[in-house]
Amino acid sequence: MLLNTRMRNLNALAEENLRIDAELLASLKRLGVITTQYDLSRLCGMNESYYSSMRTKGYGMKLGSLVFLWSCLAQRAREVSEPRVGAVLSHAAGLVQKAVDQKCRLREHHIKENRKR
Repeated sequence: MLLNTRMRNLNALAEENLRIDAELLASLKRLGVITTQYDLSRLCGMNESYYSSMRTKGYGMKLGSLVFLWSCLAQRAREVSEPRVGAVLSHAAGLVQKAVDQKCRLREHHIKENRKR
């Protein structure tokens, strides 16, 4: 019974991680920051198959990759000379930061749930 509960919790955690990633991908596409999942992978400092590979394995993107992405977008926002482009990049960086926060809260909740058992 305990094993089944843990497996359900792990599956829920993985599904929520994948949902967060899919929402981020869609938002960054709408903003025009990226056009494909391959662009997202490269902006995360990974090879172009990173996003699809993680999704296929049932994992979410790693926090380190997202922090790298946030840093790159924030840096570009500061360096760009066009105010509108800078605003878009700043907004995109904020969306990435939100995804990192969501994943951290999700992980913290998962850890607390495991401690209760």
